[in-house]
Amino acid sequence: MRTHPDPPKSLAPLSPGKESGAERARSQLLIKGGKVVNDDCSVMADVYVEDGVVRQVGPNLNPEPPTGLIVLDATNKLVIPGGIDTHTHMQFPFMGSRSKDDFYTGTKAAIAGGTTMIIDFAIPQKGCSLIKAFDTWKSWADPKVCCDYALHVAVTWWSSKEEMKSLVQNKGVNSFKMFMAYKDLYMVNDEELYAAFSCCKELGAVAQVHAENGELIAQKMLAMGITGPEGHELCRPEEVEAEATQRAITIANAVNCPLFVVHVMSKSAARVISNARREGKNHTMFLLTLPGLLFTGCLEIMVMMTVFESLDSLQGRVSQVMYCRVHKWFWSAKGA
Repeated sequence: MRTHPDPPKSLAPLSPGKESGAERARSQLLIKGGKVVNDDCSVMADVYVEDGVVRQVGPNLNPEPPTGLIVLDATNKLVIPGGIDTHTHMQFPFMGSRSKDDFYTGTKAAIAGGTTMIIDFAIPQKGCSLIKAFDTWKSWADPKVCCDYALHVAVTWWSSKEEMKSLVQNKGVNSFKMFMAYKDLYMVNDEELYAAFSCCKELGAVAQVHAENGELIAQKMLAMGITGPEGHELCRPEEVEAEATQRAITIANAVNCPLFVVHVMSKSAARVISNARREGKNHTMFLLTLPGLLFTGCLEIMVMMTVFESLDSLQGRVSQVMYCRVHKWFWSAKGA
């Protein structure tokens, strides 16, 4: 938890229209006597918050003036910064269905669990406007959200980079997602990936990829006559994800574009990313896994923790047995 000035307007999260600080009385909150948990250390300290912004962190704070100050006693408690969930899909329409949570129920649950901001995805159909998709998702979110939010935007077909430029400059978007799966729905080909990555690099935006071989998935299952849910696992062996991950890295590296590989699910794909980082191909490469994946039968996915220099922070979050398994896969992927 750090003291921080007001965020620049270009980086401010989207949120429903509310009165400005000048239009309401200044709010003051002092959290006393807790253990502040940061990414690098934990320390006993008070936290002073003014108008929603952390202004001071330190021992025995006594902010002035005391009038209107709300004091919370955090003795024997942990004071943890609000979480940011960077990958959500609220009320997402997908292949004739819709995700269960809308922007109200989903963000209400997020707040209850200590997540104070989400980043959702505006995903246009092929041939549709990226800006229109952004405006649609924003219209769904604004009346309902209980916390701050922002939006990634998916590039599901290559049209004009002018829309991406407008989203970055006028809407505050700074990341775009490309799908290498869902053929004929969202998937883009290598040529489109190259164009999108090049545009992201030019705009200073982060490129995200869902790394799978959509062509192979479609052909393999259709050839076998499998169209039910049982085909989901059968058509996604590790090498398919690893191949797509390697291809995405190669294309991104060709234009020196930062790359974020989302919901990585296999040891093989993680090793591809780890090797690329070690070889210096792309120093601004990141990956993400999902909490639910950590408790499936495929323990290989735990190697996703290769993004961390240390796994000590996992203790207390998973059982000691699973912690040891994570270490096993971690060092295996690093080639130790």
